[in-house]
Amino acid sequence: MDCYMWKAAIEAKYHNKGPKFTKADWDSLLGNFEAVTDVPPAAFIPELHEAYPDAKLIIIQRDPDSWYKSCAHTVMRIADTTELKVLSYLDRGLAMHIQPMLVILFASVFGTEYKDPIKKKENWTKGYNDAYEEARRIVPKEQCLEFSLDEGWEPLCAFLGRDVPQKPFPKENTSASFDVTIRRLVNQMWVRAARQNLPYLLAGGMVIALLSIFQ
Repeated sequence: MDCYMWKAAIEAKYHNKGPKFTKADWDSLLGNFEAVTDVPPAAFIPELHEAYPDAKLIIIQRDPDSWYKSCAHTVMRIADTTELKVLSYLDRGLAMHIQPMLVILFASVFGTEYKDPIKKKENWTKGYNDAYEEARRIVPKEQCLEFSLDEGWEPLCAFLGRDVPQKPFPKENTSASFDVTIRRLVNQMWVRAARQNLPYLLAGGMVIALLSIFQ
């Protein structure tokens, strides 16, 4: 359901397909959450600020080249991998929705110059810088925190009005941990796809067996 709604939001914003999302639409999609991060929400800063004008924005300071390298190893692989493309036809669960949603999102935000690696990096880096500039222009400064992960808990907690936790600042969203998480999800998708398609495979096998008997 979430991927379906995000895809509808992408098509409405970037391709004028369907009505623009209203506050009620965003509440339906995000109403159970206190915060959002990464893609696809990062592509909708103006819309989310309009829907939730009092919300705070944390702008992570990161070198664009490092960000691109991380994307190439993580989210780009989800959009481009043949395994997930196959699963998008077989798994009537997450795979059917997340891979096509990411494909249209990345094409809409960063363009489709994927054959030329230099042009692809230029497009993604430009999209990254443009998104940061737009966020800083739209969201009031008092509602923004320019934050580096190296700064730890203190500035983040002060900005959010929360106590500083008595534990180390987490650094779990690494490329290696992403690989483990995605592999686990993909394995679950294959199991679900097998269960969903097994009756069709068995029926097809029975038909082939009957045809061979009566030939």
